[in-house]
Amino acid sequence: MPDGNGHNHAFAPPRNRHNLAKLNLSGMMNPQPVLSNEDNINSLDYVQKYLSNTLVLPPNDESHEFARDHLQELELLGNGSFGVVRKMLHKPTLVEMAVKKITLINNGPDEAFNKSMQRFRLEVEATKAASNCDEIVKYYGITFNEGVAWMCMELMDLSLDKLYMIAHDILRVEIPEEILGAVAVATIRALEHLKTTHHIIHRDIKPSNILLDRHGCVKLCDFGICGYLQNSVAQSVDVGCRPYMAPERLAPNADGYDIKSEVWSLGITMVEVANGQYPYNGFMDAPILEQVRMVVYGDPPILNPDHEFSLPMKRFIAQCTIKDRHLRASFDDLKKSAVYKDYIRDNHKEIVGKFVFDMYEHRLRLPFAQF
Repeated sequence: MPDGNGHNHAFAPPRNRHNLAKLNLSGMMNPQPVLSNEDNINSLDYVQKYLSNTLVLPPNDESHEFARDHLQELELLGNGSFGVVRKMLHKPTLVEMAVKKITLINNGPDEAFNKSMQRFRLEVEATKAASNCDEIVKYYGITFNEGVAWMCMELMDLSLDKLYMIAHDILRVEIPEEILGAVAVATIRALEHLKTTHHIIHRDIKPSNILLDRHGCVKLCDFGICGYLQNSVAQSVDVGCRPYMAPERLAPNADGYDIKSEVWSLGITMVEVANGQYPYNGFMDAPILEQVRMVVYGDPPILNPDHEFSLPMKRFIAQCTIKDRHLRASFDDLKKSAVYKDYIRDNHKEIVGKFVFDMYEHRLRLPFAQF
């Protein structure tokens, strides 16, 4: 298959594997209440009036006036919730950034428009509010042009799914344990910040929403389907990416879930990255009820025994993938683990950064890359 340079490569990923991030749950369970069109238009007006047309850029948080024609497209980065993300250059400052393009014009049913406006405002507010956490991508600003919102964020080098695909399928090398440790610590810290500071649950933890850079930093992104917690419990169950949903979210008698569902998603993500493939074989081609059966009634996923990971790492992942949420580890449990205590230190950043650098050089060889 040709890469971005026109060269052919023998690798072709398992069918639809790179579309796991797009498999969302809809229409299976209780729908969320929706606001009126007037309320949602007011939400859009609020974002346009109070949050748009100004960029605040590092390192000194300088403010810059901002319009769509200030941006130059460089390459496609991926698909986030409800929008396409591209690498762009802010021409007045020469700062490169990740820009999410969100189409706001909707000619479909009122309910679809209402939901899109709710999620749009929530994503902007959540991304902006969480920017003070080192393990969450920074929000720079937003502008509007012809019914499209352009949300600008900190640019990282690779998403975790691209990193492991390059490693396993192109270069045939194993993921270092340092990558798993750094991902675990950063994700826990980001999720705990969202919960304790903003009462938000992310609800979309998966490899494509965890980003890394060549400095060894790991950060969480994409708040398109996050939600607010009520008494530490999330009520809506009809949003999210099904392959990474915890059993309690997929069970037919599901009656709400808590932050431990995020722990399951982290565990599934770590197993996928370590093994080089999504852990439930045949999931993507199975009917919805069979997918539910695999997760709710099947055995939890495990690490490939051929990979040489330490016993503390195996225990950490096993704690995350316990099906019974009452027995599954909490954030406090995971923070007491040997893995967390080891990787909370910065002495692993150099190894993580070097591995990201080595993988980044091969990103154009991904067969589904479009640049």
